[in-house]
Amino acid sequence: MKILVKDPVTNGEIEMDAQREDYNGEAAWRILSPGKDSFVMVERGGEWTVVDEEDFNPELAKLIGKSLHPVERYNSLT
Repeated sequence: MKILVKDPVTNGEIEMDAQREDYNGEAAWRILSPGKDSFVMVERGGEWTVVDEEDFNPELAKLIGKSLHPVERYNSLT
């Protein structure tokens, strides 16, 4: 799935690919950004977090989570 978010630092648009993934038994999304490494995001208690990177812009994670939220809500098995 393609997502488009505005970079909170540069205000430029970033197009990313999101792919469903299992992360240690949790439903997760692998986010692939052009020219950069991928990272995994998990929603825990309504909060989206990057689980496999230590230095990640929390504002960017929040924006990506907002893009994923409607998809996660309508595709949940629970």
